[in-house]
Amino acid sequence: MELEEMKALWGEMSVELDKQKALTDLLVIKMTEAGYRDKINKVFIPELVGSVVCAASVLYIVINFQKLNTWYLVVCGITALLILLALPTLSLKAIKKLYGINISRRNYKQSLAYYTNAKKQFVFAQKLTFYLGPILILAILPVMTMLIGDKDFFKVPNTWMVYTLSFPFFYPFAKWVFKSYSKTVADGENMLKELRED
Repeated sequence: MELEEMKALWGEMSVELDKQKALTDLLVIKMTEAGYRDKINKVFIPELVGSVVCAASVLYIVINFQKLNTWYLVVCGITALLILLALPTLSLKAIKKLYGINISRRNYKQSLAYYTNAKKQFVFAQKLTFYLGPILILAILPVMTMLIGDKDFFKVPNTWMVYTLSFPFFYPFAKWVFKSYSKTVADGENMLKELRED
């Protein structure tokens, strides 16, 4: 075999290897994106279910709003409606942003910067839920007691026991959810960082 033929053969092999490397890289990126989306789905699905419950509650309160016949029930109703609209909207918007990372269309640095911004928005939405959750409990119990049971929550004896019993469970549950979501989102971040190492 002559030197020129060997050079040509070597060049062809080099082009083939480059093509295979590019294909392998693309395959790794696609697999990472699929794994990342699976991780984010662990957050998205419960949040979607919660959003559907919030939307149903909003609809129910709006349809029956005229039954809130005292100023304090109207204030509780409006407060509950605002929180029930705000929290799912912010949460789903943040998750959509987390979902929007497209590694194959951005370089590594852009993807990580986009992810960092999306993660900040998601953490903000979760912290807001942590702080507005107790206010929602305070507001929605009197509203639902009137709408479902046709009773003024504030005039029923021993109703404050409901608050006394519900608050000790809210914060540990909210902390557990936040910790679980944070771990899932961090796992997604680690998947993105592994791309840099490859």
